[in-house]
Amino acid sequence: MLKNKPKVKLINYLIMLKNILFSFLLIQSLFSYAQKDSTRIFEIDFIRVLTPQNSTKTITSNYKLKIFTEHNISVFANNNATNFSNDLINDDDDDAIFYFDPKGKNISLVYKNYYKNKLFSKGTIAFKDFTIKDSLTIFNWSITKETKKILGFNCQLAETTFRGRNYRAWFSSELPIGGPWKYDGLPGMILQIETQEPFISFKASQIKSHKIKLHNTKNPFENDKFVTWQQFKDLYKKKAIALSKYTTESDFKTSIISPRMGIERYIEENDKDYTADKDFEKLRESQNEN
Repeated sequence: MLKNKPKVKLINYLIMLKNILFSFLLIQSLFSYAQKDSTRIFEIDFIRVLTPQNSTKTITSNYKLKIFTEHNISVFANNNATNFSNDLINDDDDDAIFYFDPKGKNISLVYKNYYKNKLFSKGTIAFKDFTIKDSLTIFNWSITKETKKILGFNCQLAETTFRGRNYRAWFSSELPIGGPWKYDGLPGMILQIETQEPFISFKASQIKSHKIKLHNTKNPFENDKFVTWQQFKDLYKKKAIALSKYTTESDFKTSIISPRMGIERYIEENDKDYTADKDFEKLRESQNEN
């Protein structure tokens, strides 16, 4: 019996090693799972300045862009329109839980999926909201050699014409690709963009980066019925023509005039189907002459 004791000790030792190895592998597995459940996020605060047409007053509002680089998605919205759950849990440990909970109609929300090359946004026609599905490759940039720094990042100037407006944009290749609102398509992050005429501008005011645990990464518009940008333009033009024919007691002055352009052009300047705005201008000019 005494001769078997070394064998018993060896067996117990091997069992102990097996248990230790199992525990180690289990911990590694759980740690690996936790790591996969976390992702690094870039948060960029933007200040938007809008100067309405024929006005000297400006409208300033705050927006936030969140970029989930490992998931190839980004979410951009007005700070008051979407609950980004800024109360991040365990933030001191560089780890947090992110809850994305869009509120209401999300008119300001823009969702980009870089893996699928898709962009989703909202548009409104006569108080009816539409979800517009676009491609991310809708910009044709010309990159210049001009440079400057924004928030400590080296930036380069690029220019483009997009849906009726000319833009100047400063982007940094030191940050992930992306940009505020629909603006995109440069080899880096757009930190500042503005129209050449004073109409709209976005400028980054703060950049943060940390790791989070994602609670929801689904497209907030996935259950909506999509329209393409061209379909949206066609619907807008059709409604504009219908509204222009609405009058009270055949009085032309009460016709509803729809603008041809917002941030983007809805109706081409040379379009011959919709003439209400130009007819009204001619009428007003003739009245002024008299």
